[in-house]
Amino acid sequence: MKDKTSFFIRGFTQSATLTLFSRISGFIRDIFIAAFLGAGVFSDIFLIAFKIPNLFRRITAEGALTSAFLPIYSKLIEQKGKIIADNFLKTFIFFVAIFLILLMIFIQIIMPFIVYFLAPGFSDNNLVFEQITTLTRITIIFMPLISIVALLGVATNVYGKFWILSFTPIILNSCLIISCFFINDDLSIRSLPLAFATVLGGILQLIFILTMIKKFGVLKLKILDIKSYTGKKFNEIKLYLKTTWKKFLPAAFGGGVLQINLLVDTILASLLGFGSVSYLYFADRIAQLPLGIIGIALSSTLLASLSKSSAIKDTKQFTKELIISLRIGLFFSIPSSFVFINFSELFIRVLFERGEFGSIETNQTAQALIAYAFGIPAFIMLKSCQPAFLADGNTKTPMYIGLILLLLNIFLSFLFMHYLDHIGIALATSLVSWIGSFIYLVLLIKKRKILKFKFNLKLDETNLLFIFNYALKLVLTSFLMILFMKITFYTLNIYKLNEIFILLSLVLIGLITYLLTNYFLKYIPQELLIGKVIKLRK
Repeated sequence: MKDKTSFFIRGFTQSATLTLFSRISGFIRDIFIAAFLGAGVFSDIFLIAFKIPNLFRRITAEGALTSAFLPIYSKLIEQKGKIIADNFLKTFIFFVAIFLILLMIFIQIIMPFIVYFLAPGFSDNNLVFEQITTLTRITIIFMPLISIVALLGVATNVYGKFWILSFTPIILNSCLIISCFFINDDLSIRSLPLAFATVLGGILQLIFILTMIKKFGVLKLKILDIKSYTGKKFNEIKLYLKTTWKKFLPAAFGGGVLQINLLVDTILASLLGFGSVSYLYFADRIAQLPLGIIGIALSSTLLASLSKSSAIKDTKQFTKELIISLRIGLFFSIPSSFVFINFSELFIRVLFERGEFGSIETNQTAQALIAYAFGIPAFIMLKSCQPAFLADGNTKTPMYIGLILLLLNIFLSFLFMHYLDHIGIALATSLVSWIGSFIYLVLLIKKRKILKFKFNLKLDETNLLFIFNYALKLVLTSFLMILFMKITFYTLNIYKLNEIFILLSLVLIGLITYLLTNYFLKYIPQELLIGKVIKLRK
């Protein structure tokens, strides 16, 4: 029988590969937005209007809505069969669509209050406030579209087609890139084309995922007929629906704590004046590269895989996959953090400094990136730890942790922004993520998913000391990587070469140094090596 770990590794590889292309398209999108709008009032207006639908995209497509739904869906497939599971999926999507459409209408009615909450610092500027309100009325239409896409993506993930959901952001990014060419000074709101492109992207994403579902036979797309559900059959579906809804809000809050904290960052940044929202946004976009490629890929595939293990009560496999996820996350996140801390200004200058985005914006954004980079390993650890609770159907624990972290983030942000402006807000988010990771690890030890610190000559891989020891090794190899990158940087600067060439050279040198060092020292997670994966599949 095929080793269950291969499902997780294959899913992670698919998801990470497509997410890489997605993030590249996202960078291209942000380069265009920065060039056409800069990092000031014009970009702030769109980025605030984009915040609510983007928050829903991250919460739904990247875990929270699906976290409440996926464990129940997986158990239905394992215990009740595909027909009942598919009926449950279609029924749930039907009610979610109705709920979100009604919510969207309600938000449209109270939109000025929503915008005031999102950008309290801009409320005194009537023109800017009205433009944000107008754009948000348009972008909010994206909310129900992306939520349905996310739920349909659950079905594709469970059946091993992880690449389908991971591809959908490329569609949205493509629409936004094309819309930038329609931005001009004659428009009453310069970023209006971006708002319409957001909605169009949601429609095209839905069409794409429905086409893929039909092509691979993942789900029969027959229109739901509620009247056909009678007696015991309907009561059974109704019971599962009720259970899912009870878990939804805790999962949305707990699983989306990082995204909620980033929303808090935007709200507080508006109090610092024009530009701060954009500085944090563009810095976050760079920091989100490893989080998106590794953290989200690990989270989505781990949740699907752990839900399978939980459904059949395979505790040993559950722990094994959790440890693998933590090791893979550390392997990629620690060097990423080192690179962004040491070369933040070069990254920002090469990627964004053109058009309306100048040297002042580069400097301010680079400092925010350093603050976010400090928390990258913690961000990814959170993405690995949360599914361990959600896969068991435990959404309350992540919710309570999320509430603690939210309040702590608000307090620390207010404290740090007083001294460091927008940089303090980013630093508070990173610090809170480290605190959250520590809390999760302590709770996982109490649940005996990870063994507590135990000093012995032969480290058990399920021992927390093994994870700590492994992280320390990666820190040392990352220092060596940075040393080679610094030598390369100063050497190339002597000849005053093009900065794009310098950045590409640094990334290549750093990647080669890090991979070769860890390969010879045997620090690379064995599950990532081709030979190991082939062995697992046999």
